Amino acid sequence: GVRGFWFDFGDRTMGKRRAGVGAFRAPFVVAYNADYEAQYDKKGRPRPSRPFNLTVVCVPTSAGRSRAIIFGGSQPETKEARRARRRQQATEAAEAAEAADKKPPSSPASLLFKLLPVWLGHLFSNRFLDSDLAFLHYQEQVVRTRGGEAAGSYFMPTQSDRCIAALRRWLSSHAPSGLPASSASGPHAGLGPLPPPIYSRDALFDHFTQHTSHCRHCQAAVSALAAWRKRTYRVLAAALLLGVRFWLARLVGVACLGLLRLYVVVEKQFQVGEYKHWQNH
Repeated sequence: GVRGFWFDFGDRTMGKRRAGVGAFRAPFVVAYNADYEAQYDKKGRPRPSRPFNLTVVCVPTSAGRSRAIIFGGSQPETKEARRARRRQQATEAAEAAEAADKKPPSSPASLLFKLLPVWLGHLFSNRFLDSDLAFLHYQEQVVRTRGGEAAGSYFMPTQSDRCIAALRRWLSSHAPSGLPASSASGPHAGLGPLPPPIYSRDALFDHFTQHTSHCRHCQAAVSALAAWRKRTYRVLAAALLLGVRFWLARLVGVACLGLLRLYVVVEKQFQVGEYKHWQNH
């Protein structure tokens, strides 16, 4: 209906199957809530696993551009669900105490993820968006040139296409003139025609304009990288002076050269993406 729709989905990611439900909450929100299939260790104990929760708020800002706000979080629990969860937790606690069995430790991957800085998570998110950005940008251009109907512009026979087809039908039924931009005037002002396609990869994957310039975490990381570069140059200079006599200083110098190269690679990710779609297989 006008308020959106629900859908079921299932896929395989990171070597694990997951299944759940998603929701398009008109006009800007898409939410996913899923669980991974149970996995067990060699002793038959269940490995720790957390549910997959992802919500994306896509706010149109101008024709062909949107502001994507991405965050993780589950849907609010109802009172009945909260009571059921607490009863289940009480039962599990009693069974655990009775069996005197310790809770299996968290997986190394989950522990490592908790230690990652915020800005590194943002770089991974940018790469995730880059994986679809080029396809979506050019496909939307093709749809407009072929009459504006995705079903007539592309062959979409699979079950995974049904959600996209439903979204396109919603747009045609409830927003035929386009969704209003945040800067548009009037309650029914559309976004207008799409701008010409962007063929420059540096412009299409401009991380600095799209994200870094607006993010305090990434701006702080860029400043920290500049400071660490200066410190590394100082250590490198000292290593070069002492390297004539001490082999350890030579190793430190080599490590400094490696760090300087790493700084360049990371800093570039704050500026522009380098996702190579032809290698995504």
